[in-house]
Amino acid sequence: MLAAAGHRQAEQKLPAPRLPDLAANLAEHIKDHLEALGGDRDAAARLRPGSWDLALDGGLLVELDEELHFNRYRGQILQAPWASALPWTKPYLEYCNLEEERCLAAAKWGQRWTNPSCERMFGVASQPGDFDDGGAPRWKQRALYDAIKDAFALSQSEHRLARVSVHDIVDGTTLEQVLRTPTPERGVAVARLVASRVA
Repeated sequence: MLAAAGHRQAEQKLPAPRLPDLAANLAEHIKDHLEALGGDRDAAARLRPGSWDLALDGGLLVELDEELHFNRYRGQILQAPWASALPWTKPYLEYCNLEEERCLAAAKWGQRWTNPSCERMFGVASQPGDFDDGGAPRWKQRALYDAIKDAFALSQSEHRLARVSVHDIVDGTTLEQVLRTPTPERGVAVARLVASRVA
């Protein structure tokens, strides 16, 4: 759909960001968030977000966030002052508050709740669905990975980042529904959403 609206995929793949790619103050904020979520600041070097969802010509990066990204841990980080300048912060905070049940339904089992590498970083998980004590280490890791990409957008000017969510509304329906039955005609509306979320 974005191609129908005139976007083209970048020829060169941009590596996923790491803490050294961030402005020094933002890297410190990420370490603060790691600690606030129960991790050890010294483990920050082990934070390794995955690749970008889409890298388009002109330095535009697009992340598509499904239901697993909207929960209390992501909301906690988005409330930080440094995140207030991001154009997706306000709607994303609403989704974190309103859509955590969907996240829970999709991710309170197995590797979506925890795994050994996440527990080495955040401690032992609680029972699935229980947020007391250790909570969900994998959710915490995902929230930090999202935060690193957000901080990257604020750390340099060569690349711009847009975040869109399956919960966003496009042409009167959710982006999730649009993506289930994509049509070139809706590409312009999706591109408008992306353009409104560029940082």
